[in-house]
Amino acid sequence: MYQELGSRICLYPFFGSFYETFNILGPGDTRCNSVRPCSLVPLRPGGVSAWDVETTIRDTRNNATWQRIRLELAAGQLNQIPECQVCITNEAQGLTSPRTENNRFYSEFLSVNIVDRVNEILANDNQVTDVYSLDYYPSNYCNYSCIMCSGGASSQRLAYEVNLQKLPRKLVLNSVDSDFYDILSTIEIINFTGGETLLQTQVHDLIDYLIAKDLAKNIVITLLTNASSYPTELIQKFPLFKQVIYTISVDGTGAVIEYQRRGARWSTVEETCLRIVNTPGIAAVINYVLTAVNVFSFMDFVDWTYQVNLKNKIYLSPVFRTEQLGVGALDPAQRTTVLSRLRQGQEKYASLANAQQQVDLINRVVAVIDTTPFDPEYQTQFIKYIHDEDQVSDKTLAQVVPEWAAYFNCVP
Repeated sequence: MYQELGSRICLYPFFGSFYETFNILGPGDTRCNSVRPCSLVPLRPGGVSAWDVETTIRDTRNNATWQRIRLELAAGQLNQIPECQVCITNEAQGLTSPRTENNRFYSEFLSVNIVDRVNEILANDNQVTDVYSLDYYPSNYCNYSCIMCSGGASSQRLAYEVNLQKLPRKLVLNSVDSDFYDILSTIEIINFTGGETLLQTQVHDLIDYLIAKDLAKNIVITLLTNASSYPTELIQKFPLFKQVIYTISVDGTGAVIEYQRRGARWSTVEETCLRIVNTPGIAAVINYVLTAVNVFSFMDFVDWTYQVNLKNKIYLSPVFRTEQLGVGALDPAQRTTVLSRLRQGQEKYASLANAQQQVDLINRVVAVIDTTPFDPEYQTQFIKYIHDEDQVSDKTLAQVVPEWAAYFNCVP
């Protein structure tokens, strides 16, 4: 595929859509449903954006902005596309890239000839007709208030923003657009997202609809979960789909994940995660969001994956849209501490059998730190940000991560 289409291609704007049917509105906002070429492309606050559904989902996918992005990708101009900054940054740091992972995913699961179809779209005046992959984002309903999250992705976080930060926010849930059910006839992949997908009635309703219409057998579904509960109600329905893939968010152990993902209890997360990965018929992957909070205890997470013999693929993701919470907030002294622990981990796991995944994980975090310079402004913003988080957390960051205690003028 890369030989034919170039190494900088991203297939998502050709085959997929990120479809959001709810809004978090501020003063003056008038947004409706949106259809974006990627989940990492942000909405523009207020007014009408290029992603707002025009007449239909299909029409919106052929507007001028979508067409520009497809043409630039086809020309190998990924690094010049402002909407693609997350993948550009991830790839520069050697991290998991949504672009390359999604390309691989499409290559594995789409039945169409990808190269031929892209060329047909370009030859057809860059017009797309069928939707083959849909990220469906019906609600922000979630039972966690993760520190790196926002109200748009968590109802609990929205409550935090409104009640504690006094931000003027309003949640609006919308109906699907007129051609939503029509496009399901060509869909081969549906990625349910949120929010906590298991808690969204829209997810359950659409799964039932696809089964009732005899479409499920042709569709791969993916779901995100924070591992707060097991999908008991859905287990008997999963075999009716072509494939079921779970992405489980686990970015720490013990008190660290409980601080980073407020509302989580490690005992529940661990039990649910291991139960899901051992459920027949479910392909599960783990996603670890790397922050300046959990990086000090990253080796605890690595040790856990080895102890429980976790063979599932683990994605490593930097924080997105809250960059001040990332490793750029670590000053030279803190980096020395972290890198020392990681070097010891490299030596330890290099000598152990069946530990290549652990070695790879450590190497990836080392690469992130090496390629992310210290930004004093990020550290200042991090400390201010955490002061607010500490007001509503069971424990303060200094209690959970002693390496930060001196920066908050307290003893761990």
